[in-house]
Amino acid sequence: MGMVHIGLDIGTTHIVMTVLDLEQGRLLPAISLANPQFQTGEPYAHAQDPHAIEQAVMSLLGTISSPIASICVTGQVHGILYHDASGSAVSPLYTWLDRRAMEKVDGIDSQQLLYEKTGALLPSGYGLLAHYANRRLNNVPPHATGFCGILEYITGRLVGCVIEKSDPSCLGPFGSFDPITSTFDERVLTEVFDTQGKRFLLASKPFELAGYTSDGVAVTYPVGDNQAGFFGLVSDWPHSALVSMGTSGQISLFSTNTQCPSSMELRPFLGQGYLHVGATLTAGKAYETVHHFIASIIRSAGVEISDEAVFDLMKREGSANGIPGSLTVDTRFNGSRKNPNVRGAISSIQMDNLTLGNLVVGTIDGIVAELYQFGLDSRQVFQQIERVVATGSSVRKNPLFVEALHRNFKLPTTIAQVDDGAGFGAALIGAVATGALSIPQAKSVVGSMIGS
Repeated sequence: MGMVHIGLDIGTTHIVMTVLDLEQGRLLPAISLANPQFQTGEPYAHAQDPHAIEQAVMSLLGTISSPIASICVTGQVHGILYHDASGSAVSPLYTWLDRRAMEKVDGIDSQQLLYEKTGALLPSGYGLLAHYANRRLNNVPPHATGFCGILEYITGRLVGCVIEKSDPSCLGPFGSFDPITSTFDERVLTEVFDTQGKRFLLASKPFELAGYTSDGVAVTYPVGDNQAGFFGLVSDWPHSALVSMGTSGQISLFSTNTQCPSSMELRPFLGQGYLHVGATLTAGKAYETVHHFIASIIRSAGVEISDEAVFDLMKREGSANGIPGSLTVDTRFNGSRKNPNVRGAISSIQMDNLTLGNLVVGTIDGIVAELYQFGLDSRQVFQQIERVVATGSSVRKNPLFVEALHRNFKLPTTIAQVDDGAGFGAALIGAVATGALSIPQAKSVVGSMIGS
């Protein structure tokens, strides 16, 4: 085995390492470690331990016996952690699921107040809004000299310093970032930091190196998991829609057009154009919510049953007895990015259709339909789409999700059989950054390995 390129995907539930061996033309089996929630005692918090994440990353890298050519960090964006002057974390990581911005202080929540002060409506979980909320909640650590996302933090720990730049794909999720000019809104920065002329993270160049590890391994600036996943799973950018089914759901469409529907986000894509992205707050989480409901009914009857057995039951009943369209399920159980207070619903209930199979199929159709609606919103771009590339454990393990994709999109669908698409994309980005591959060569590698 020759030199390898490493993609590190710091996800909400797992930290995954992908190893790409270009010399052998293969991906090694991905290795993952759990990334559990960290309890802060705050009812609105969703937090994780950055020190444990760093330890997990170093542990994963320690398993590599081959020489490493590059490392690129990707994963969850939007959240923040605070660090001291040495770059060490002095707070938990407040993730994208954190809802502190919705807590009222002096009769108004931070999201609404920032909107009234600046005209910028930042979704709950975005980094600048989280810091604004922490200031109002008196929750900024006294020894903090700055804050960043977990991707910038781990990249900085790898290269041994606080990094002052990040790929634009990581900057957008902090909020009020213009993907066209690669700058933050000065009005928002002034209000969030309570000072004029505040300098925040700057935009790096596409495929730019952040530095080197103490062992001389090249480390790129981090890249958001959405862009890394698209780069790693799609070879025909203009004619493919990437649908991701994880804890949340996303549909990503490539375009050089900066005009994006208001329901979607315009995200920079490695200097090559933009992604029009429709993102939900629930996908796998919505299905998991129904799972908990079904499990609670069974267990309340005194029947012991494992979680896996409940999932098997749902799959079996959905396949055998679920009738598409019988129940309509709005799966916005945790709100939406534009409206965090909206909630889901089950409708079209009749005397004979409230069955387990129909609930399962209706839930899956609701998850997919929310993503398909984004495609309709971006009609000018979506009409060029000829195929769907789907990724995530849901579509790999449950044929009901694949059937729902066919039912809604009515397009050929490729299921990406890769352990971690974002990690694979990050490894490819590192290869391009170090000159081991050109962008066309990277797309060719994706086409040969993914078939997309």
